[in-house]
Amino acid sequence: MATRKTDGSPDDAAAGQPAGGRRRRDAAATREALLQAARDRFMRLGYDRTTLRDVAADAGVNLALIKRYFDSKEGLFKAALAGTPRFLGGEFPQDRAALAEALSHQLSAGAWPEFGEHPVLLLLRVSGDERVDSLRRQALQDFSRRVLEASGAGRDDDERLLRAELLVALGVGIAVVRSTVGLQPLGDATSDDLIGPLRDVVDSLLG
Repeated sequence: MATRKTDGSPDDAAAGQPAGGRRRRDAAATREALLQAARDRFMRLGYDRTTLRDVAADAGVNLALIKRYFDSKEGLFKAALAGTPRFLGGEFPQDRAALAEALSHQLSAGAWPEFGEHPVLLLLRVSGDERVDSLRRQALQDFSRRVLEASGAGRDDDERLLRAELLVALGVGIAVVRSTVGLQPLGDATSDDLIGPLRDVVDSLLG
C-alpha cells in the first residue's frame, strides 16, 4: 500500500512510481488544474468571494497543494494573472493596421472558448485588497503602453497614453458587454464584422 506525505498526497517513491518525469508531469498537471479553476472563480466571483477551498474542490485536489504551489491566495491570483494570455495573445502587433486586426480577432465572438469568458475580465473584479488591485491596475497600464508602442507613436506623453488607455477601455468594454449583456449585433460579431470599425477607432485615436 502506498504511503502518503503529510499533506495527504501519494509518495511516488514509496508507491514504486518513478520519481522523475512522471512526478513532474503530475505536478504540472495539478498546478495547471488549480490555475484554471482559480481563473474561472476570479473572473466570475472576484478576488474576495473566491475561496481556496472552492478552487481546490473545482480542481479535484487537496487544499494543501495550493499552499505548496502558490503559497497563498494572493500568490494564486498573481499566478493566474501571469498565466492568462495577453489581451491580444502571441506576438504584439508592430503597426496600427496589425493592431486593429489583432483586436478584431481577440474581441470577436468565441475568441476564448477555453476560458468561457474573455480573460481580461480577470482584471475587472474589485478585490478589496489594495495589493491585488494594484496588480490589476499595473497589468492594464502595461498593456496600454504596449498599445502605444504598437501605434508607432514617437513619444510617450500623457495625451498619447490617454488615447491608448481609451482604446484598451473600449476593448474591455466589448468583453464586458458581450459576457454580461449579450447586446446584439455586438454579441455575435465576428472578426470580419469588427475589423473595419476597430480600424477606424485605432486610426482616430492613435493615428
